[in-house]
Amino acid sequence: MTVKVAFMQLSSCWGCHQSLLNAHLGLLQVLPALDIVYWPAVVDFKHDSLVAREDEEIVVGFIEGMIRTKEDLANTKLIRKKSKIIIAFGSCACYGNVPGLANQWPIDEVQMRKFMEVESATTKRIPDQHVPGFEDKVVNVDDVIKVDAFLAGCPPRTEQIVGVVQFLLGQKGFPMNEKSFCEDCVLKESGCLLDNGVLCYGPVTSIGCSLKCTNKGDPCVGCMGPAKNASDKAQKLLDMTKSLDYISSGNKKNLFEFLSLFLNVPLMAGFDLSGDIMMQIKKRGKPDTPLATIPSITTEIATNLLGFLAMHPEFHEISNVCQTCPRIIGKGTMTKVKRDYEGIPNQEDCFIEQGYICVGPITKAGCGGLCIKVNAPCTGCYGQTEWVIDQATRFYKTIKESFNVELSKEEFFIQVKDPIGTFNKFTLASNRDFNLGE
Repeated sequence: MTVKVAFMQLSSCWGCHQSLLNAHLGLLQVLPALDIVYWPAVVDFKHDSLVAREDEEIVVGFIEGMIRTKEDLANTKLIRKKSKIIIAFGSCACYGNVPGLANQWPIDEVQMRKFMEVESATTKRIPDQHVPGFEDKVVNVDDVIKVDAFLAGCPPRTEQIVGVVQFLLGQKGFPMNEKSFCEDCVLKESGCLLDNGVLCYGPVTSIGCSLKCTNKGDPCVGCMGPAKNASDKAQKLLDMTKSLDYISSGNKKNLFEFLSLFLNVPLMAGFDLSGDIMMQIKKRGKPDTPLATIPSITTEIATNLLGFLAMHPEFHEISNVCQTCPRIIGKGTMTKVKRDYEGIPNQEDCFIEQGYICVGPITKAGCGGLCIKVNAPCTGCYGQTEWVIDQATRFYKTIKESFNVELSKEEFFIQVKDPIGTFNKFTLASNRDFNLGE
């Protein structure tokens, strides 16, 4: 049995689709299970064929690109109507991306600059025939329709896209060992983290981990996937998840990481689940899927946690790019802000302490540090770890507390030429209260 899938392309560069196609032979493991019914960037299906389909006939609809035109808006509503599940695919669909920076100006000024004033303009006129009309600003997809999951990145990494498709198809298997991590925990006899009020998921996680975070006093976050049998301590964990009115900073991060692993999404894969998607998975799962073999207490724990997140959308505290960066902190000091063309940073030390702006401290992890590995600072395409308007001030506060920075706030911002473009490069359109373009 195949799953009907559609890819909707809005205003974009097509790079997300290219990242998927870069899987090459890796697609062979998922293509037989997919019935691709609409993919204008690759397959010659006509728009009318999508319009003619029954509502929710498509199981998964991927939306790539941002809503810049009235045609984009109409197509966004169309694919939502025809699909059971919608995934915002890439940072344009998730956050508005770089084109969202145009929201700083009224649409007539944007059009004048684009078509009349820019140095490369040749016709010197604003097109008005055979083109869709513009929206007044870049509109976020999730402002218009319900989005079930977000896959960030500009573009998302190829393996992440394939992993998400496998997750949706139920192809990603769990280790599913018989015993739980608690059976092999150094704190089994005394000092259990659960007894001290720390959310530790060892009671429902498979045994076999070689890292053993609890050896260092850190909780288990479920890297080995669910165990076939929960330990006796699972009841204590369940009781804790029933009364989550307040939760510590560390527990917040542990909770989010556990849910990502429990739902079989690779940790820090830039794949965010919206709402109680656990119920959706259970409804469309087959009796022989891994989810059906998980102990009921494990499912109850995960359901409680997902319910808590659904009621507290501001809750997530997640890993940032710095936490996956191999560079050394503490060997240098930022005494001035350098532009990209000023010298060449070395490849061992932190960009910030070499004087270059790297927004890794306030950017969600998930990219694997691709830019950093080629000696380029992070510019933030995986989105923000905390959604506030003034990312510039938040960035300065973060680096002043955690890095060697001698510049005062005034000195720092005098040297930053474009604070909005630097710190909100991919996400300005998602900052709901930023309305300079209106």
